[in-house]
Amino acid sequence: MRSLVFGIIIGLVIGSLATGILVWKMMPSMMLEVKESKLPFEESVALIKSKALDKGWQVPKIYDLQNSLVEAGYKEFGRVKILSMCQPDHAYKILSIEENKKISSMMPCRIGVYESKNGKTYIARMNIGLMSKMFGGTIEEVMGKVAAEEHDMLHELIAD
Repeated sequence: MRSLVFGIIIGLVIGSLATGILVWKMMPSMMLEVKESKLPFEESVALIKSKALDKGWQVPKIYDLQNSLVEAGYKEFGRVKILSMCQPDHAYKILSIEENKKISSMMPCRIGVYESKNGKTYIARMNIGLMSKMFGGTIEEVMGKVAAEEHDMLHELIAD
């Protein structure tokens, strides 16, 4: 009987460790979504901005990382831009609740557009829908809407 209990405990420990390692290894691919764009680089950036504005989002800043890093003395590495986007109604619903202000470190939403060495353009973003489930409550509800709106903005651009 004692060896059976010991075996069960060892099995649970090994199973828990294996699950933890598997989740740890899978998290990066689950937390980021990267898809090839149907359009060239500049057209992709322009269409994302246009779609966001059409849906009532603000796009207060588009960061040109390539230019910033070249100006800082780093060698050329390809085009990369990040669109910083905010939907005021969504932001207010989250941030008006005091305990939710911690999520401000992840705001505003960002979508990266980059050109690979092979000349293809890719769109990268956080998997907001999955991430929101970790928080629950208002954050999960609102960020679920954000994920759906981002999908609507990007689905025309995504190559099959």
